[in-house]
Amino acid sequence: MKLCTFAVETSLGPARRVGVVVEGGVIDATAARVALLERSLPPDAALRVGQAQVPPDMVALIGSGPVALEWVGDAVQAVLASGQEATRGGLAIRRPPGSVQLLAPVPRPPGIACFVTWSAHVDDSRDKGFGMLNFPSRDGELRAYYKANPDAVEGPGTVIAPPAYAAETDVECEMAAVIGIGGKDLTREQARAAIIGYTIFNDVSYRQIQRLEMAFGLGPTKGKDADHSNVMGPWLVTADEVGDTGNLTMSFVVNDRVVSRCSTSEMAWDFADLASYLSRGQTLRPGHVLTSGSFPGGSGLDAGIRLHKGDRVAMHVDRLGVLESTLG
Repeated sequence: MKLCTFAVETSLGPARRVGVVVEGGVIDATAARVALLERSLPPDAALRVGQAQVPPDMVALIGSGPVALEWVGDAVQAVLASGQEATRGGLAIRRPPGSVQLLAPVPRPPGIACFVTWSAHVDDSRDKGFGMLNFPSRDGELRAYYKANPDAVEGPGTVIAPPAYAAETDVECEMAAVIGIGGKDLTREQARAAIIGYTIFNDVSYRQIQRLEMAFGLGPTKGKDADHSNVMGPWLVTADEVGDTGNLTMSFVVNDRVVSRCSTSEMAWDFADLASYLSRGQTLRPGHVLTSGSFPGGSGLDAGIRLHKGDRVAMHVDRLGVLESTLG
């Protein structure tokens, strides 16, 4: 399934909901579940039970485990088969294209760990003046990552407005895994099972100040964590639908021109390995995001191009879709 978080206008302002992207629009997951339950329960009871089983919040939903996704899948199939447009209580089920605003699938993750998994990206950045050390050994125990700002998450179509101190705005094309139930000290297989799905991640970077910060040795701070700097979406594709993540093509596109492509087969470690490493001594919570880092050529820095205000950037990943943004 392609799970999304979307906003709809209400009399009290925008309200966030969880949906399933289907041909012809978005199905409201909670409303679909309520509609299915109304076949055997009174409307008020169906509403209470439906909201408990399929909450209209992404973190609450994926934190409920695989059974909640089964409830979603059953409900979506039922309403698609029946053509039902609303619950008996008046909740809209199907939202046509263009009628909703897609937000980041996980609007506020409990944490974001940005890993580095391509040695060529590290080598190239170091050659261009970023004070990075050597890439960790593929066979060693170390995995390198920094913690991104979970309050700086934006969704697809966002205009990336740089902070006043930014002289150079860049982007990085990345893939991200999202944790479902989570856990602590996970084995690789436990970590693989803990990943609920995958999305695309645009790691916005402000290179001038990042270059100074990296020389200090503690990693990027203001070079990465300004508002609007973690763009995610357009949706969360469940792990069962994505399948093997070991050979997906990633593409970095600027103003409709393909700048670069790369395969996930070239990552030093897979997402199960990264999730297992992150869980050492740390409890991973539902909605925690782990990114792949930029592939070689997957950023303006790597590709040797300078991005400007008004440029349209798009990140393509096989089976995940396209994440588009505009530089402000």
